[in-house]
Amino acid sequence: MTTDQGERRPSAQENPSEPAAAPGADPAGAGTGTRDRILQVAMDLFGRQGFRATTVNQIEAGAGLSVGAGGLYRHFRSKKDVLVEGLRRQAESGQGLRDTLGDPARLADLPPRERLMAVARAGLARLEQERDLNRLLVRDLAQFPDLLEQVRTQELQAMVRGLTAWLAAQPDGIPGTDWEAVAAVLAAAVSHYWIMRDVFSGEHPHAIDEERFLGAACDLAASRFR
Repeated sequence: MTTDQGERRPSAQENPSEPAAAPGADPAGAGTGTRDRILQVAMDLFGRQGFRATTVNQIEAGAGLSVGAGGLYRHFRSKKDVLVEGLRRQAESGQGLRDTLGDPARLADLPPRERLMAVARAGLARLEQERDLNRLLVRDLAQFPDLLEQVRTQELQAMVRGLTAWLAAQPDGIPGTDWEAVAAVLAAAVSHYWIMRDVFSGEHPHAIDEERFLGAACDLAASRFR
C-alpha cells in the first residue's frame, strides 16, 4: 500500500509482527521512547535534506528500527504525520523566551538596551532550538498550506504578540510608539540573522558576529525609550 506522501506502507499481512496502530497512537501506551526517537531523527533529516528527499527507510534506520519492516507505522500513519507532530513539539518549546516575555518586571533593573539584548539573545537561542522547524519553513512548508498557516498563527504571530506586549509594558517606553511595528522589525532582524548564518554554515555572510548584530538592532529599538 502507498501512503499519501509516496512512501510504501507494508500491510499487516506482509508484516504481522508490525501491527498498525490507531491513527497517531502509540499502541497500548508502549514505545514512547521509539516514538520520540522517530521524531528526533525525522525532524533532523527533514531539516538537513528536506521533507520529500527523506525516506521512511532513512527514518527507520536512524531510529534503530528494522528498515522496511513498517515499524514507523506502528506510531504514525504517514511521513506527514511525523512532520505534523514534530512541528507541534517544536512550537511548544522555547521556554526561555516565553519566560522572558511573560514577566515584564523580570529585567526591570536593567537599562533599556540591556533589556532588549536579553530578549534578543533569548529569541536567537529559540531559533537555534527550533533549527529543524526554521529550515522546513524556508524550504518545504509551502507544499503544505495547512502547516504553513499553523506556523504563521501559532508560532510567528504569537511570538510577535508576546514581544509587543512586553515592549508596551516597559515603564520607560516613549508614549505613542508603535510597539507592534517595533516588535515585528526586531523579530525579522533576529530571524534573518539566524537564517543567513545557518545558510552559510554557521558564519554570517557579512562577517558580523552575533553580539554586534544584536547590539545594533537593540540600539535602534532603544531609541524608543526614555
